Amino acid sequence: MKSLVLYIPYLFVLVALVLPSKPWFFPGDAYTYILLSIAFIFIQSIVLYGKRNNIWDIQTLVKFLPPNWLIASFYFLFMLIFPLRNRNWGDGILLLETNLLETKLFGFQFTLDEILESILHSNLNQVLTFFHISDDPVVSYSILSYLAGVFFLFGFLILGKNKTKDLSILILLSSGGILLGFGYAEHYTLVTAVHLCLYLFLYRYVKDPKDSDILLYGSTCIVALSMLFHLVSGYLVILLVYLWYNHSPKEKKIKHLVFCTLLGSLILFPWFLYFSIFHDPIVDQNSTHLIHPPFYPMKRWISLNHLKEISSVLVWNVFFSAFYLLYQWRFQKENWKQFISNQTHQTLFVAVFCFFLHGFLHNPQLGFPADWDLMGFYWLPITILAFMYWSEEKFLSLEWIPVLVFSVILVMVSAITLNKSNTKVDLVWEITKKAIHRYADENQSIIQSLPKADKKFFAKGDFLFFKGEYITKQLCDFPEKEFIINKMINHRKDWKAGFLNGKFKIKSELNVFLTEATKTNVLYLKSLEANMICHPKL
Repeated sequence: MKSLVLYIPYLFVLVALVLPSKPWFFPGDAYTYILLSIAFIFIQSIVLYGKRNNIWDIQTLVKFLPPNWLIASFYFLFMLIFPLRNRNWGDGILLLETNLLETKLFGFQFTLDEILESILHSNLNQVLTFFHISDDPVVSYSILSYLAGVFFLFGFLILGKNKTKDLSILILLSSGGILLGFGYAEHYTLVTAVHLCLYLFLYRYVKDPKDSDILLYGSTCIVALSMLFHLVSGYLVILLVYLWYNHSPKEKKIKHLVFCTLLGSLILFPWFLYFSIFHDPIVDQNSTHLIHPPFYPMKRWISLNHLKEISSVLVWNVFFSAFYLLYQWRFQKENWKQFISNQTHQTLFVAVFCFFLHGFLHNPQLGFPADWDLMGFYWLPITILAFMYWSEEKFLSLEWIPVLVFSVILVMVSAITLNKSNTKVDLVWEITKKAIHRYADENQSIIQSLPKADKKFFAKGDFLFFKGEYITKQLCDFPEKEFIINKMINHRKDWKAGFLNGKFKIKSELNVFLTEATKTNVLYLKSLEANMICHPKL
């Protein structure tokens, strides 16, 4: 029975590919997945047959296994060769556009949702521009993504330093989350790296903390720092409460609670206060999730579609790790009890709960696969738990190696597939960059003359209409072309007038305008998708 369960991953892939529409978490060619599944079913059968008849000598096989550091080194070369270029995964051009536009207009991009992520990417872009290397934010995002990827590899090598030839590094490489380190242009790479710092810190101090002060104050600092990178880390406050409840001595509980609260507040509040009140411009309150949290509709919490979304992200991010841990829970009861009795492991399970709660409550506004990264932060603690269980086994489980290698290859197939970019999307991005430079040159003085509370919101809307006109003029002729151009020009005039005469201070007036402008923008986006670019100005 236990041996048959090992065939589930291969059969799952085969069944998923016969569905009416291929799941998004298998982006590669269907025939590739089918051939891989059939090949590994055959390999799995040979391995199980050999183990059952004592053909394999585990000790001898281990001698021929490559060390984890060597696997990680070659895998990093693979990451460099196949950077993630598909802009349908993540926020795509919209993120790059916002980053470059705000960097040109205000010096750097900033938002309360991800203060340090946006600032660091913008500042690196400024440095690269200063040295005439590149002013394309794709380059700065790629550099920081690769640095995060190196840290992921290095962090897991540290965790597995006691057993260097057990293939445990492959557990990291079997997780879809590793694609965050493939030159990925998004705001989730650095915060994930900070989360790894937290888990490494907990691994060091939760085991047997001689001084609970280090554990509690250190964890508070790292969580607060990670919240500056992205507010999704706010769910880790649950983890901090757990640590305080379990590791703070009774006589220090009030002291630790007060000091940790003050410490976290001292790290967070100055940043939020500065960008909300003192900085010029202040943050755009219309575009932050802190003020407008996108929670999943309560009436759809328990629904087939919600379950499908959560399951899809789970399969993409921790296909092997989740299956491996579930297997141990079901078939290795004694080992599992011993594993979960470890305080470090219990703490990591709390981290998993924190981000599962986020995955359950947060509404993925872009859908999938675009929001795979935002909704799957639990991939890292689950992967670490699987990594630890594997590393703590006395002997290498030979029967698991085919499943593990299969899962790694699935991620590699995804990486190779997502390395391919869309020529039209690339051309639109090149045109958008030109539009941003022209817009910044022509409108810098107008924007700087506005009140600091209006600058970001005005620039965001004004550039939207400028870009719509600019790009539509470069499309091939179609019936609505002149209509869209004229609407964008008129919207831009009305937008500017609304800010100058104070009309948009009345919420109802602003909403009426935005409703009409949204209709035009939808028409523009549909025309951009349907028509080719015949007159590019590069």
